[in-house]
This record gives sequence, structure tokens and C-alpha cells, in this order.
Amino acid sequence: MSLKLISGMMKSSGDEALLAMDAGGVNQMVVIDRGALLGVAEPRRCDENRLQENIDLFSRIASAKYDRGDLEPDGRIRIGADDLLAWRQGDHAKSKPTNVAWISE
Repeated sequence: MSLKLISGMMKSSGDEALLAMDAGGVNQMVVIDRGALLGVAEPRRCDENRLQENIDLFSRIASAKYDRGDLEPDGRIRIGADDLLAWRQGDHAKSKPTNVAWISE
């Protein structure tokens, strides 16, 4: 199930942005860190305008992470510069790695 954007805003600290997204009647919070906001376009800026210019991209990244279960322990989705790079390289379609224990005989 894909997430649907409800609202997006910069935190008052200016270091992160928040997206409120709908996950089938349940709100899903998304945190976009400073590195992702700075890295999304040139010139590098971390402000409300940069968030709004790229809110659709961040929403798509958040939705892909949600679909593969890539959530923080507190239930939020966090988008960092590494997620932006992976998206640009086409890694957004890959599933979340699972921990596999190898048993030797």
C-alpha cells in the first residue's frame, strides 16, 4: 500500500522536515534530515522552499520505504542523504535486507 501525503513542514530548528502521510487511515510520520534536503538540488539549501519543491520526490521515497517495511524502531520513516542517493541509483525497488543466520553443520 502506498502512502498519501497529508502535509509537510520544516521543523522550527531548521534541521529537519516532517511529512504527515496517510497509511490507510493511520497517520505515518516521515522525518527528512538535513543531508537529504541539502542534497536534493543545487544550490544546496535546507529550507521550506526546498522541501516544497521536492515534496513529491520525498513522498515517493517514503512510500517505497514504507512498502518494504523500512521503519525506525519508533515507527517513523527517516529519509537521509543515503536514501536520496539510493533512489537516484534506482535502488528504491530493492527489498529491505533481512538478517540471515548461517548454520554450519
